Amino acid sequence: MLLRHLTLRHYRNYVELRQEFSPSLNVVVGPNAQGKTNLLESVYLLATSKSMKGSKDADLIEWDTPAALVSADVLREKANDIELEVSLSRTEKKTLVVNTVHVPRAMEFIGQLKAVAFSVSDLEVVRGEPLRRRRFLDLEVSQLSPSYVHTLACYRKVVEQRSKLLKQARDRSMRPIIEETLGVWTDQMIVYGSKLMDRRRQFLEKLEAFAQPIHSLMTDAQERLTVSYHPSFRAPENPEKVPDAYREALSHVREEEFRRQVCLVGPHRDDVTFLINGRDARTYGSQGQQRTAALSVKLAEVELMRDLTGEAPVCLLDDVFSELDSRRRGHIFDVTLGACQTFLSTTDVELLPLEVRKQATLFHARQGSLRREGERERGREGATR
Repeated sequence: MLLRHLTLRHYRNYVELRQEFSPSLNVVVGPNAQGKTNLLESVYLLATSKSMKGSKDADLIEWDTPAALVSADVLREKANDIELEVSLSRTEKKTLVVNTVHVPRAMEFIGQLKAVAFSVSDLEVVRGEPLRRRRFLDLEVSQLSPSYVHTLACYRKVVEQRSKLLKQARDRSMRPIIEETLGVWTDQMIVYGSKLMDRRRQFLEKLEAFAQPIHSLMTDAQERLTVSYHPSFRAPENPEKVPDAYREALSHVREEEFRRQVCLVGPHRDDVTFLINGRDARTYGSQGQQRTAALSVKLAEVELMRDLTGEAPVCLLDDVFSELDSRRRGHIFDVTLGACQTFLSTTDVELLPLEVRKQATLFHARQGSLRREGERERGREGATR
């Protein structure tokens, strides 16, 4: 899978850019706040329809500009080549386009281009709050399963409606009527939530199988990494029994939900733990151990996507080398170099091994413009953000 041409218009600090990239390693170098991360983020947007940094769509549009566009030509081995486009507006809903045709549902767009991104902020997957890990799960599973995108959207709508009903129950005279309606939304939440849990569990089991040997290699077999899924209630391993356990868990918190006026049980409250030699890396791991665990998981994603789809995803490495020692950097290139198209941003190209630099296509980022080594500057300067 290769991203060939990328076009940006009024995206972040890029006013206008059309650039062709190498099928191997693309290194984007330049000082901070020049557009390196923005470039990588635009590729991730085409893969997931979401910002790599969790930004709102309006924040992706150039300052004082009403709209932005990101598009690309993607070459694929296991499917037909494809053109993707995301149009962003400050006043209208985001538009997703596949081969010049508007697709109304995100599930028809997400995963057409597959990408794995790793930045310093991805350390938060290991040491951050549960919300960060749930976002990680949803973004990665969505690329592999269009049905997951649909189920997740339905689940979120149901939770929103159910929460509104719980808030209306502040008027005690309305509670009997609300309880009857609440049951309908509860049934739907159980159906969609059980499907999400099953798909998340399957993904993490496969991810762990790839992450463990990578982590063992990076730690000289001194550490064993375990990735565990933790639903918000005691869920049986048999997916057929999960709905009944889900319903029982909801019955136990029924009064508490009315008191707090929120949905207390379900995938929106699940978590993932990363254990190193049986101990929670978030609580007991050193910063180095947390960083290695996060890196192992990201590299495992590359291997997992390649295994499930038959072709490697695009790999996005956003300024991670200043945070890693030479050994960990080497492991990244062992997995990615020559195996998948890679975009790497850095402030200092000297951080890369000489043999890697020889294979790289170098791009210089400056104030929202991009210049390929040996070519004239491409793109007009935009307002740096």
